Amino acid sequence: MELRRARDVRKLTQKGAAGELGWAPSKILRIETGQVGISGTDLRALLELYGVTDPERVATFTEMAKQSRKQHWSTYRDVLNQDFLIYLGFEGSASTLRQSESLILPGLLQTEEYARAVIHAFSTPNTSTQLTERQVEVRMKRQEILDRADPPDLFFILDEAVIRRAVGTSATDSKVMRRQLKHLNDIGARENVHLRVMRFGHGVHMGLKGPFVILEFPEPGDDDLLFLENGPHSLATRDDVDEVSLYKNQFLELEDFALSETETAQLIERVCAEM
Repeated sequence: MELRRARDVRKLTQKGAAGELGWAPSKILRIETGQVGISGTDLRALLELYGVTDPERVATFTEMAKQSRKQHWSTYRDVLNQDFLIYLGFEGSASTLRQSESLILPGLLQTEEYARAVIHAFSTPNTSTQLTERQVEVRMKRQEILDRADPPDLFFILDEAVIRRAVGTSATDSKVMRRQLKHLNDIGARENVHLRVMRFGHGVHMGLKGPFVILEFPEPGDDDLLFLENGPHSLATRDDVDEVSLYKNQFLELEDFALSETETAQLIERVCAEM
């Protein structure tokens, strides 16, 4: 993101910067979207091209490059697709997250046993226990942002089906869901978490088209990121500003019709009691 900002200051396109350095444009794209790390040599070449010569700024860029090569998400390439890996890199630096879900609870809100049940249900018969546990591990690691000193503001719109659908084995469905719903209200009580439910009575709404996440970043000049979660065909994009804006407006419209946070907490308590 910082490299992209430095390029914009020099009024260079990705293609123009790549041409100056004799690189393929896709190399700049992969670096700026977080698909790959960047070597010290390539970093120095970019900084020189962008006119970044202040020793302190150069040192900051160098340290960021070192850290980016150590991102722990890359160790999960065997269980995550490339677009989701890109998304996770951005999720950790977002200041605001807005997510709409109509089927399953968002990963950031799942208990470990709920996550394991969902992952198991979506797995093929040949999926090993080790692979399943690595997917659960990733989901739990993502939740570390909830306990950061500066956690992001999180806004969730859930269809009522999400909190009513029993998840778990047939013998323990109610136990898994009761613990999950209690956890949901505990998380929802945090100052930075805003949880709201869309009642069945509202009928068909835009959230039923499919789950999506919008990430916003602390720097005003940074574009929002849209993530469309659809299994192996997920999409993470910042480039289509109109598409990102469309989904953001849809989220805000959903908020107009969803229960308030207080009403949502009360509904979750009632559903939990019914179980």
